[in-house]
Amino acid sequence: MKIPVRKIRPTRGRHYRSKIGSSKSLKIIHAESLLERDYVRLCNFDPTITKIYYQPIGIRFHYNGRKRRYFPDYLIVTRENHYYLVEVKLKEFVASNLNRAKFYAATKLCEEKGWTFLVATEDQIRPGYLQKNLRLLHEVKRHKIIPSVAEYIKAMLEYIGPQTIFNLRNACNIIDESLFMLNLHKLIYASEIGTDIVHHPLNDSSIIWYLPMKEDTCG
Repeated sequence: MKIPVRKIRPTRGRHYRSKIGSSKSLKIIHAESLLERDYVRLCNFDPTITKIYYQPIGIRFHYNGRKRRYFPDYLIVTRENHYYLVEVKLKEFVASNLNRAKFYAATKLCEEKGWTFLVATEDQIRPGYLQKNLRLLHEVKRHKIIPSVAEYIKAMLEYIGPQTIFNLRNACNIIDESLFMLNLHKLIYASEIGTDIVHHPLNDSSIIWYLPMKEDTCG
């Protein structure tokens, strides 16, 4: 599979384009809008997603008597080996006749391949505080976690139960505050500590809880 199948042209005028590093299956993945950028950020955070491909396929379809070609934005592969072909689109444009024709062609192709076609809008990509919190968590990505500190934080949280970040930090007062916050954010980003990042801003009042790592099971 050639990724992407459509040549990504340089930015011109008011169009937004970016390259996002370390995106799971690829060292670099493209985004041609702010909404696409936010979608990739969300995919990188989702532990169930193992691979992301940008514009992996071109789909031929007819519209208004003309042959056309449509390039869906992303192909997502999950841990359970499910494939999702995803179009990222502002919801105000979803229902246009042209897009309906594109999405119908994509749906038929996915049915043939055993994939699922999805349209992701700002409703799914930018609910509540999600993107704001992901930006905050992403700031620590370049830093390495300190295993001894991370294990202490997890053990303390498992022992005392769900707490605010403020209370847990006080309980872990043998750890430097900045070191505590860095490792805590790394653990939240890695889905080893849970919190609600959709409905509330991530701050000292956030309730956090320990998430045991799931063991692989054999059928």
